[in-house]
Amino acid sequence: MTPDERIAFEKRRRQRNWAILLTLVGLVVLFYFISMARLLRG
Repeated sequence: MTPDERIAFEKRRRQRNWAILLTLVGLVVLFYFISMARLLRG
């Protein structure tokens, strides 16, 4: 793997990691609001 290919690979990996992080945070927020709505409706 050439240095340029390595840099491109690491950039794609970082972008994928950020996408996974944002997806997980979004799911946590969604579940939190669903749980709060169910508790408040009671």
